[in-house]
Amino acid sequence: MTLLGFRLETSLREELESNFENELRFADNVPNFLELLKERKYEAVVIEEANLQQDALINLVKKVVEFQKKAVIVILGESSNLKVVAGTVKAGAYDYLLKPISDKDIMKVVEKSVKDHKLLAERVDKNKNTGDKLIGQTKEIVEVYKMIGKVANSRVPVLVVGEKGTGKKSVATAVHQFSDYSTKPFLSINCTSFQNDLLERKLFGYEKGAFETASFLQIGDLEKANGGTLHLGNIESLSLDMQSKVLYFLQEGEFFRMGGTEPLKSDIRVVATTSENLEDLISQKKFIDELYHKLKILEIAIPPLRERKDDIPFIIDHYLIECNSELQKSVKGISKPAMKKIMRYDWPGNVNELKNAMKSAVALCRGNSILVEELPNNVIGNKLSKRRGDVQNWILGDWIEGEISNLRAGNQRDYYGNVTSKVEKELIRQVLEMTSGKKVETAELLGITRNTLRTKMNNYGLE
Repeated sequence: MTLLGFRLETSLREELESNFENELRFADNVPNFLELLKERKYEAVVIEEANLQQDALINLVKKVVEFQKKAVIVILGESSNLKVVAGTVKAGAYDYLLKPISDKDIMKVVEKSVKDHKLLAERVDKNKNTGDKLIGQTKEIVEVYKMIGKVANSRVPVLVVGEKGTGKKSVATAVHQFSDYSTKPFLSINCTSFQNDLLERKLFGYEKGAFETASFLQIGDLEKANGGTLHLGNIESLSLDMQSKVLYFLQEGEFFRMGGTEPLKSDIRVVATTSENLEDLISQKKFIDELYHKLKILEIAIPPLRERKDDIPFIIDHYLIECNSELQKSVKGISKPAMKKIMRYDWPGNVNELKNAMKSAVALCRGNSILVEELPNNVIGNKLSKRRGDVQNWILGDWIEGEISNLRAGNQRDYYGNVTSKVEKELIRQVLEMTSGKKVETAELLGITRNTLRTKMNNYGLE
């Protein structure tokens, strides 16, 4: 094997030399590394991330790709995030190995990479912003980062699977943002939020006169997202009829507006997400087998938070900043006893539940650090008998409990008005976002009149 190493530790160099004598080159600085890149062809290039900045590391990978088009590139890194891992993989790296890892295991990966010799990632030109659920440095989440980098530029559908609250929409967003068509539209539809007829109107659009109230032509999201990405959240909730229409579009690349007779073309990448076992739904005849296999060509599975608990401190640091800003607090961290409780809890609601727990704790915190008694009761271990039913109900119950505690601490009254107004404002905001600000459609989904919607929007400053 011909191999070039950059800033490799002595022990790894010795391991490589004992296996690949007289076929290795090593560099300890960038100029020397670039010279060796131009000198001959290599089968593998191994780069130690060391103290390289994100941009410098990605640029180094790009240089390798430029001069060594057939070489596989392996990155060795100690700390990581989505931008670094997905960025380097997409720039051309075959793999990103998170240290600590033994020299022998590194050797195995390098040998396998050379044998496979099929790079799935392509170049990335600039940094991207990503969803706030994708935070962490464990091997489990790093595998997700690598998959995002590998699938980003393909136009093949992607299926993202994971429990509720794990950040499936954030993965869909990242797939789009790391692609070369990131400047094109990214539209997201939560399939559970619409009745089937409204969902069909939103997705496919309709011709004037297609139904009784269709007084004008409406462009659907399949046309709006042309050239970009369409995210279909909770794909399992689509009716069989809607599933068949989505399948037809994926197979043929065309669709019909409601009431239309001429097929329309649209070049979009579909990313579907689900927290359900679609194979079980297929056996129950609730999901079309062919659609499942069409979506599953590229699949990204997000691990639950309980399987990557070492990421929890990083996630907390991120949300403390966010919660301090929103609640105008200055909480610096979490006490050791409180952190122990947090790390022992299994977080069935995943990152969403952790985010809500932090918001509640910050709201209740009276000092610089969050104490055990300021954590939600389920995290502390109280009232375990209540932990039945849907996870979202647990999260809602804990959030309401935190809000009430906060109101009591501030000697405020009107619990009903204070809590329901927050829920109502957020509900209206999200539905407005879902309908791209269309007030008629928003009012229809909320089951209220347009005048009532206008009044509430004005009261909540949502105009």
